[in-house]
Amino acid sequence: MKYTTLSQDVFDTTAKLAIDRQPIRKEVSLKSLEIVNDKTMSVDGLHIPMSHQAFKDVIKAVGLPVTFDRSFTGAFGEKARQQLINRLKSSMAAKGQSSVSLVVSPEAKSIIGVHKSPKDLISNESFLKTASQVIDRHSLEVNNFTVNEDGNIYISTSNPKNQWGLQGLKDEDFFGGVSFINNPKDGFQLSPFLYRLVCANGMIGKAFEDTMKITSFDARGMEALFNELNIMAKAGFKPAKFEEQVRTAISTKASLFEMEETYNMMRSFSGAEYKELEAWVPLQATRARYHAAGMDTITMSKDQKKNAKTGTPIWDVINGLTHFSTHDNGFRLDDTDRRRMQVEAGRLLAKEFDMANQVKSPF
Repeated sequence: MKYTTLSQDVFDTTAKLAIDRQPIRKEVSLKSLEIVNDKTMSVDGLHIPMSHQAFKDVIKAVGLPVTFDRSFTGAFGEKARQQLINRLKSSMAAKGQSSVSLVVSPEAKSIIGVHKSPKDLISNESFLKTASQVIDRHSLEVNNFTVNEDGNIYISTSNPKNQWGLQGLKDEDFFGGVSFINNPKDGFQLSPFLYRLVCANGMIGKAFEDTMKITSFDARGMEALFNELNIMAKAGFKPAKFEEQVRTAISTKASLFEMEETYNMMRSFSGAEYKELEAWVPLQATRARYHAAGMDTITMSKDQKKNAKTGTPIWDVINGLTHFSTHDNGFRLDDTDRRRMQVEAGRLLAKEFDMANQVKSPF
């Protein structure tokens, strides 16, 4: 595989699209809102489509735990759920919470976010200006740049000079860089990004180092941002303890829980059938080995699965996830889902592996 980047024409075209899709924030009275169902909100009697994220924001804003919401809806139905949410909303208003901040997508013509308190949005235009400054200052190349219909921006960059391999491991070449995000839920965020050349996989290393969040472009905030970026640049944008963790991942078998967690996420994002995902994560073959030995994995608890060793290194599970998320494998995957899986790959690599501390016993 060759190191590949986007052309300036593609970057400029996508940047224009991002500006055109800039979300709009509007503060509205709680009294004017009613939840019609999990996909529709009424504002002053006008029914407006609502995204799944916006509905989750509403549930959170009224203080309804997600697990309780699921069990309540399962037991009493959607109409009872709607009534409960609207009563909790009225209770909030009675206690002094007079308004909420709605985030609206002009492209999708729907509500894509609901914030309990006014939340400033950094415009996509300002975001792109700052991201371009960082890219130019640190000689970064853009490996990926996407914007969805809600105006959420994702940019992954790396520097071809920030290349490193792992001693003793063949065909393992990485390029360090920065991942940029701007959306109503997370705001403007920067994280370490790893571009793996062996199969052009992307991995967003949020878990390795603190992700930087920016809420305003004042002088103090920008100075802190660039100081932090300078520190990262001096290290070649290589996350701390990365090599050590990779070697541990190579020598450590995945637990059944880690394998199932990765497998189920790939399935939920892609809609793929179980057998179609075996090439990336061999879960069915692993379960079959356990069942052949007289152990039923279906009835195992979560903790038991965390102590159930598989024959697959955790590094192979991570590679399966990153390959699945960065290649066109014929499955339905949008850019947001691909990015979520890359973030999950970074989290999986950075965590303490379930099987990492297994000790041989003389008994």
